[in-house]
Amino acid sequence: MANYSIQPDDIFQKTNGLTSKWTVERILEFPDIPPHVRLVEQGGNERIITIAMATLLDTQQWACVKRASQK
Repeated sequence: MANYSIQPDDIFQKTNGLTSKWTVERILEFPDIPPHVRLVEQGGNERIITIAMATLLDTQQWACVKRASQK
């Protein structure tokens, strides 16, 4: 696996709209598409979404609330 600035257990939040926090569960690498991340919503809903890593790195859409290394 390549070295990415995003790591499992990092926590992100959308920059507008909902205040839900999402934990990076894992990084998904495929040979034919850019890297993606699987996010699990914290709290009662625990929804799971998969998005492109580039989308998660877009500061107009997502903000990192806590890095896994900050535990």
